[in-house]
Amino acid sequence: MIKFDKMHGNGNDFVVMDSIRDDFVPKKIFIRKLADRNTGVGFDQLILIDLPTKPDLDFFVKFYNADGGQANMCLNGVRCAASYIWSHSLAPKKSLKFQTKKIELLCEPFKNQVQVTVPCPKIYQNVNLSKSISKKLTGLPFDLVDVGNIHLCIKKNSISKDDLSALYKKLEKNIKPFGINLSIYKNVKGIAEIRTYENGVGETLSCGSASLSVSSLLLKGKIGKLRITSFGGELNFVKSNESILMTGPTAFVYSGDINE
Repeated sequence: MIKFDKMHGNGNDFVVMDSIRDDFVPKKIFIRKLADRNTGVGFDQLILIDLPTKPDLDFFVKFYNADGGQANMCLNGVRCAASYIWSHSLAPKKSLKFQTKKIELLCEPFKNQVQVTVPCPKIYQNVNLSKSISKKLTGLPFDLVDVGNIHLCIKKNSISKDDLSALYKKLEKNIKPFGINLSIYKNVKGIAEIRTYENGVGETLSCGSASLSVSSLLLKGKIGKLRITSFGGELNFVKSNESILMTGPTAFVYSGDINE
């Protein structure tokens, strides 16, 4: 039997497991079965807490999408991983240095939320990919942002009525081979609204790394603050010269056991 916690960050939901204790390596068929919201537990991503491969880091946090594929990054998930570690007494409730597949992160408790310090994202440069996307978006402004995973961020005047699934299908052949997530956003008076379709998952109530991508675009070239809202809630960002501080909630739902 494998123990797990069901958690969420702004409705972006996860199953979190301690693979240090259980020495657990998930198979794709198991992840897909567990992720099914009708016949399994249901989640956007599976999170495994493992030992780091670098001596100066505390834990290796691994993410798996609902389709079984491994993701590079999930910032809502990183906050939940930190809360899981503190609540299960795997480490004292203080700063944690996380290793992920692509980048290293610092997580800290902040009142009843979690703060994550992330290096400032970079624009993803791929001329041929940008040209192919531009043709399908017919003039809509967009950016490709690398935050450990890549996000296609499309700026619009309104996002509430868009068929995001149809837009993803239109772009799927271009972006799926790169594992790119798709977001549409608008910005009004310092508060941005966002919707995200995660590759291998579908549209989610919130996406931390997509929100970070948009905040990096809207705060480009300056130091400042930004609030980003989604269907699931809000995240707050503070940008300095070299990093962005994200603050957001986590929530425990229930614990359980499951056979592999």
